[in-house]
Amino acid sequence: MRKLLLLVLLLSFILPIMAEPNNFATGSFWMPVKVKLTNYLNQKIDKKQYKYEIIGPTRELKAYMGNRIDAPIKFEKLFLDSPSPRKTVIAYVEDSSGKRIDSAVIQLNIWVYKSVNMLHKAVNRGQELEPRNIYRSSYPIRQMDEKLYFQGNLRQKVATSNIPANSPIKINMVRHQKLVQVGDMIKVTSGNSFINLEFFCKAMNSGDIGGVINLTCPEMSKKNHRAELTAAGEARLL
Repeated sequence: MRKLLLLVLLLSFILPIMAEPNNFATGSFWMPVKVKLTNYLNQKIDKKQYKYEIIGPTRELKAYMGNRIDAPIKFEKLFLDSPSPRKTVIAYVEDSSGKRIDSAVIQLNIWVYKSVNMLHKAVNRGQELEPRNIYRSSYPIRQMDEKLYFQGNLRQKVATSNIPANSPIKINMVRHQKLVQVGDMIKVTSGNSFINLEFFCKAMNSGDIGGVINLTCPEMSKKNHRAELTAAGEARLL
């Protein structure tokens, strides 16, 4: 019991320390830098092309930069074209002679706006994407992830997962078009183990194996039927 009590007391001391984030973007010494950095970024970055988030300095600021709350802070070495979304900018202060007397490295997250495919309405897994439900929109993405977004023709592609409305469509969210397309000629069987009839019908909608499609069958007295797809180009009347 005594050992258990000691363990509980030890954890109560250690866990808060472990849980505390290593975040230097707090405190009165950081705020003047952040204000000046925000003004710099708003002038440097075209917000129609990029989106940014200031993370904070890589070290704790234990005093005002330049030892003055109103010290003129300059910034350099912000490379927007680097592929990594995590970028840095250097803040520094010079004295009256132009000698650098203080500096700090500040981290940013940068996204680039790209034209991507989106959906007006949500699509469920296994559902075919309709052209009228697809639109293009500018969306902030990480530069390193640009190739993950589907840029080809989405006509008759099928969702591999539930895709929410107004979210960008990635390559892994869709697969090839359905096995049977509108207008395909399908060999349709009807009957039982003793009598088996075969007809050729035209698919009126697309579908995959196990799915039900509508058919028009010119060789049959009743033209319109429904059938379950059993293989590529084959179906059984319902």
